Amino acid sequence: MENASKALIIAGAILISILIIGLGVYFYNVAANAGKTQSLDPQVAEAHNQQFTSYFGDRKSSTDVKNLMSLVRSNNITGNTAAETQNITILFKGGNVSALAITSPASVQSQVKPGKTYWIGVKNDDAASDDSQNVTLNENAEKTAAYYSNGYLRVITITENAGK
Repeated sequence: MENASKALIIAGAILISILIIGLGVYFYNVAANAGKTQSLDPQVAEAHNQQFTSYFGDRKSSTDVKNLMSLVRSNNITGNTAAETQNITILFKGGNVSALAITSPASVQSQVKPGKTYWIGVKNDDAASDDSQNVTLNENAEKTAAYYSNGYLRVITITENAGK
């Protein structure tokens, strides 16, 4: 009887040890996958943004602006279909628009003029506190956050340079 009791205690200890080891492996895998996901998301957002940021800079031609607007329009169609926070809003000043205003990519394409140069970029490198796709302008358009909280580009600003 004494041997059977010891055998049951040993078997119980082995089962508890296996359970503890199994839980340790499970938590290790969860922690390892969480680290991979967090490091990958910013890289994916940066790769996505790179196609747009390659157009950023001063003294950009009207052709650069039109190409960027085609890219933004394609991105927004894809973003609407996928219901993701990847829509990009355009703030434009130039042509017939005298102050920064939210403008559609098609309207920007029709407003840019050959021979003019444009500044393309972001005015505020901050991330939005919410992921609303509706960008609203207050009296200071430069304070509009240029990125969604997940790192994707949210707002691109285009201004016509004075003179040429």
